[in-house]
Amino acid sequence: MAYHFADLYDAAELGDIELVKKIVTKQPELLHEKDEYEFSVLHGAVMTDDVDLIAYLVAQGADVHAKNDEGITPLHIALYPEVAEALIAHGADIHASAHDGSTPLHTQVADGEERLDVVELLLAKGANPNKKDMDGQTPYDIAREREDEEMMALFE
Repeated sequence: MAYHFADLYDAAELGDIELVKKIVTKQPELLHEKDEYEFSVLHGAVMTDDVDLIAYLVAQGADVHAKNDEGITPLHIALYPEVAEALIAHGADIHASAHDGSTPLHTQVADGEERLDVVELLLAKGANPNKKDMDGQTPYDIAREREDEEMMALFE
């Protein structure tokens, strides 16, 4: 059976590491493909909390610096702190800027309270809380605009 990039992306997004391994073993070139929005397999994998999946994909050659058509890296959208930490351990850039100037810290703050742990990790790893995006907003400005007191407290 021939696989397509969508098969690999879907398996990664669902955290099905066995299917991911099967697809990558048969068609390793799929690791370097992207979808129509330039999402890579790692963009899908960060929707899970499976650090083993992240480690496997990176070991097989998946790019932790991959950007989609808006310049968003997997670290910008990682849902879980352990996944964000795994990406950073594999060389992901905590200062990477998307096309709008937002860093992973901006994006994680904008996603709100469910990302407090990821924001805390990014700050601990040295993410710049004073970096302005193209709208002139810092991550703190975004938290203040959202009236997110818990998030704002992380910056104090």
